[in-house]
Amino acid sequence: MHTFFSPMIKVTLILISALILFACGSTGNQAGTGETSLAEKNKQAAQAKEKQRKIKQSILNYTKADDDYKAFVAKFLREEAHPSDFDAIVRVYPLTSKYSPYGNTEKAQKLAAFESMEQENWGACLQATNIILDENYTSLTGHYGAMVCHYESGERLVGEYHHTLLDGFIDAILRSGDGQTPSTAFYITSTNDLNAFVQLNGMLATGQSLVYHEERPMEVIEVQDPETKQESTWYFDVTAQFRRGVFDDIESRR
Repeated sequence: MHTFFSPMIKVTLILISALILFACGSTGNQAGTGETSLAEKNKQAAQAKEKQRKIKQSILNYTKADDDYKAFVAKFLREEAHPSDFDAIVRVYPLTSKYSPYGNTEKAQKLAAFESMEQENWGACLQATNIILDENYTSLTGHYGAMVCHYESGERLVGEYHHTLLDGFIDAILRSGDGQTPSTAFYITSTNDLNAFVQLNGMLATGQSLVYHEERPMEVIEVQDPETKQESTWYFDVTAQFRRGVFDDIESRR
């Protein structure tokens, strides 16, 4: 038995079929577009990550920085360093794998060294300062402690060596700026060195704050001469600590 449809019904069925096909085609295109969009987003994310990696590597190339740092230390040990070498190593050190923006090891060993000095335990003092200098050969605290403890233990020549390096690193900070304004701030690589620099210049820190100058972080230290009571404001550029702190934080969350 054959079923016959009227012309009107046939037209209606054709239209319905066309709409169904169009809808299926649209859904398919949308799915395809969605897949393409997702793939494109993933590609863009991968490209952005690779770009970030290359930028970071250009800033923190640990292999090169470590090699440069070791070469400078060897030069100091041979007593062949020039003033420019002091300036250079304090710029290289924050880029090395050894650098810690918070200096926790140095803080702990600094306490141990000064406690040993009070007890006149020069062997323990030298052990603490050796740990500091092994991690950071630019450390003012490390060279000061090594100088004092070598002097006191009768090793005057070694004490003189560390005295020379201590003066050299202090001079490097003084050459970096006059510390009187944010644009002429002292360049410093750690809070430990900042505090040591203030103390070794015979000043007392009476106040501290953080400001930004041209997007660079500055520690503003209020200092006082304990003898004359004259007060001054010193600016320290702490960009090295902040920059490395940001990178280390990113790495720790990967």
